[in-house]
Amino acid sequence: MMQWLVLAHRNVLRNGRRSLLLGGTIAIGTLALLLFAAYIAASLDGLRESTIRGGLGHAQIAAVPPADGYAEQQLQYGLDAADRARIEAMLAPMDGVRRVVPRLQFSGLVSNGPRTLNFEAQGVDPLRERQAYGAFQVLAQGAAIRAGEEGRYQVLIGKEMARRLGVHPGQSLTLMTTTVQGSVNAMDVDVVGIIATGIPERDLYTLQIPIETAQELLRTKKISHLSVLYQDTANADALSAAIAQALSGKVRLQRWQDLAPLYPQVMALFRNQFIVFGAIIGLIVFLGVAAMTLATIYERGKEIGTLRAMGIPQAMVRRLFMFEGLLQGAFGALAGGTAAWLATLAINAAGIELAPPPGRNVGVPLHLLWLYQPSLAIVAALPLLAMAAAWLTSRRIGRMPVKAILTSN
Repeated sequence: MMQWLVLAHRNVLRNGRRSLLLGGTIAIGTLALLLFAAYIAASLDGLRESTIRGGLGHAQIAAVPPADGYAEQQLQYGLDAADRARIEAMLAPMDGVRRVVPRLQFSGLVSNGPRTLNFEAQGVDPLRERQAYGAFQVLAQGAAIRAGEEGRYQVLIGKEMARRLGVHPGQSLTLMTTTVQGSVNAMDVDVVGIIATGIPERDLYTLQIPIETAQELLRTKKISHLSVLYQDTANADALSAAIAQALSGKVRLQRWQDLAPLYPQVMALFRNQFIVFGAIIGLIVFLGVAAMTLATIYERGKEIGTLRAMGIPQAMVRRLFMFEGLLQGAFGALAGGTAAWLATLAINAAGIELAPPPGRNVGVPLHLLWLYQPSLAIVAALPLLAMAAAWLTSRRIGRMPVKAILTSN
């Protein structure tokens, strides 16, 4: 076996120009495939983390709504103070749970006097919110809501809402909404900061207010849900299953994947794109090796005929061409893999920013995520594909009469 591998290596070196051309084709295919895989991995990782740490959390715990999901009043199926305290006490000592953040969601009208807009508000605990999601909340102007009584009547509003209302940090607004009893209530608040999510539609309706103030406005002690943030996303499913098992029938846990249906849809789209792109690259490598092997068989006919005349079986001669395809594929894949790894480092260091995607007004930094196991699988698969192409093409040797090969020109 080793002597045939050595002989194949010598043949690859002897036909240097052809081997370089074929190896270069495989290297370019490997480079393109690895960079595309790194881009997909970075895109999915960024989407997952921005979804989780943008306020959704790894899981949410809320009261079980009716089958039709219909609520006649705000927070009709919210978590009451007793359930909230019980769940927080249960989660506090659990390994892997990093933060538990209460949220209160409600809607209403916001006015500066001359103008009135709809809002979708989130009542938040300012201190817990910063500890859990602070790095993912971008303030275009002003400052964050202060914790305690000092920030009791402070709010953050979306950038587009601020533009439509013509307000800036330091000015006041009036919030109007219906309470949990169905009556109308209003409250004056101070704008301390402006949020920029990068999505104009969301910035038009976003409003954040201290959760105690939201409860005062709605005249309730309930909250909408508890967002749970774990230490590690990799263990999220196992932790969610353990917590869900410990909860009573009155409340339920929903994983972040269930709350963000866009993520599995994007993942399926990227997976299909990678399959198609990988199939194209694989076909190029297969046809390139097959064409090169077929041309080599005709050019080295006398060599093949001599080996056959010496009594060497057809399978052994085919094995020689198979090893040549394997070596050319390995050289090309290793060169392409090295180039892809260096290109990944260079692109990440360059700080390139892509154009804003549809529905956003903020550019996205181009980042590639190198995953070692998938990358090694790709680098290993292409030489095997080249070997298979050489083995299948070399079947031509069996249809070539030895005498005709030796006497032909």
